[in-house]
This record gives sequence, structure tokens and C-alpha cells, in this order.
Amino acid sequence: MIKKILWASDGSKESNSALRYATFFAEKLGADILSLFVSEIHFPLTSLYPNSEELIMGIVEKTEKKFERRFKRISRGLKEKGINSTSKILRNGTVEGIIKTAKSAKCDLIVMGKHGQGFIERSIIGSNTAKVLRNSPVPVLSVKGKGKKGISKIEKILVPVDVSDSTESTIVSSLEFAELLNASVTLLYVFWLNPNSHDIPPSLINKFIKTSHQELDRMANLAKDKFLKTKKRTKQSLSTEVIYGASPSLAIRDYAKKNKFDFIIMNTHGRKGFKRIILGSEAEKVIREAHCPVLVTRP
Repeated sequence: MIKKILWASDGSKESNSALRYATFFAEKLGADILSLFVSEIHFPLTSLYPNSEELIMGIVEKTEKKFERRFKRISRGLKEKGINSTSKILRNGTVEGIIKTAKSAKCDLIVMGKHGQGFIERSIIGSNTAKVLRNSPVPVLSVKGKGKKGISKIEKILVPVDVSDSTESTIVSSLEFAELLNASVTLLYVFWLNPNSHDIPPSLINKFIKTSHQELDRMANLAKDKFLKTKKRTKQSLSTEVIYGASPSLAIRDYAKKNKFDFIIMNTHGRKGFKRIILGSEAEKVIREAHCPVLVTRP
């Protein structure tokens, strides 16, 4: 249940796109939005710049006032849509500030852009996004680029999974999420081929893929049965696909783009190779390279 969404803003086009998704989900889920700007202050060496502290603090205060005014305008716009909102400006490290606020405000979802601007206003950058993803106690939605001007619906959701791990809860959660959006779900397993495994005959690769598909179908059917039994549901679109590649992240990225998926949901649970769906490995690459937003959840 998502009742409060933390939108981390830095004033960039990416964070503006993230706000559009935060608004979209707030409307769909009946959630509140907490807008956050974190002032991460960096002072140069005072021996080289004796007046730097006074100068920088002046810039910081000016920037914070700008965000106060901006958040007030955004709040008025959200109110017109029937969305309750609050805002907060915090002086802290970017990652620490976002995590601290998410915990103290009891937020259920963090929405943020993948890139920032520069100097004082660069509160969210790629590396900080990755750190938030690793340490967040709640799911994180990472939005890339300018995004759509308006988001009216999400129709196709891609869920990369690992057939060797128990992912039933992940699949069920994805189906519940898709039900709220009236979207279809495709489970994707990437059969990972080591670049040095070119001597494996195609017949054996096809056999592995067939076996993987059978296991993925079995998992999908179990999860779908569990989903349908809850609240006596009658239907939900769920399909499966197995592909192979030397780079799981690139395989996922290309498959998602080619098949025009609107959304990707990934779980942080795993072990090694593609099974290592632990941020810092293949999953981070998917988040960085995907053309669409990526929601990262925990088991």
C-alpha cells in the first residue's frame, strides 16, 4: 500500500519528469506527495578562497528560497488534482537526507530522477541515485530523461526475474501493481551466456532455454493462481519470455525498448551473475540504461 510518496527534487528536467510520475501514482493510488530538496553544501579550501563560506552560504540560501517558492506553486497544482502535498528543505548529504526523510516521514515510495545539474543545485546525480537505491527502506522509482509531458496510463510492465530463486512474492506484487494500472505483465528471464562459452552447441543452448521457459511458466502459473485467489479476482494478463545474451542488462534494455514497455519492475534479491539482482551489478546497469522508468523493490 503506497500512501505517501517522497519526490526528491533538484530542479532538473529529470526530477521534473519524476514529479509527473509521482503525480500519476498519487492520483491512481490516492497517495500524498512530500516534495524534498536537499542542500548538500561543499566548501572549497578556505586558504585559497578566504571568503568562500560567506559567498557559498549566500548561494545556498538563495537556492533554498527558490525551491520554497517552487514547492508552493507545485502544491497548488497538486491540490487542484485532489492530491495532498507537503514540502521540506533539508541541509544534509543528498543520500542521507533522502533516506532520513523517507524514514522519518514514513514514506512508502521514493521517486527521483537519475541525473542532476551542477554546483549547489546538483542534489541528485547518477551515483547518488544508486546509493539511495542500495540503502532505501522502501521501493525507489528511478526516472530517466525529460520523460513524457503528460502520463495518462502505463500499459506494459516488464518484470525481469530469476528462475533459480523463489520470486513468487515479486510476481504477485507486480500483478497487484499492474491491476491498479490496468496493465499487462511480462516476466523475462535472461539466460546468461559467458562470453567465453561460444563453444556451446546451439542445440544445447536451445535445450537450456526450453528448460528455463518451463520453469518460468511454472513459477508464473503458481503466482497467478495465488493472485487470482486473493479477493476472488477473475483475470490478469501475464506472459513469459526467455532470451539469452552475454550481457543481461543490455538484453533487458534492448528487449524492453524493442517491445515498447512503459515500465520495469526489478527486485534487489539475488546471488551472482544475472542472479545478482543486487544494486551495483546488472540491475544498476538496467536502471542506468533503460529507456523507461524502473521501480526497484525489496523481497
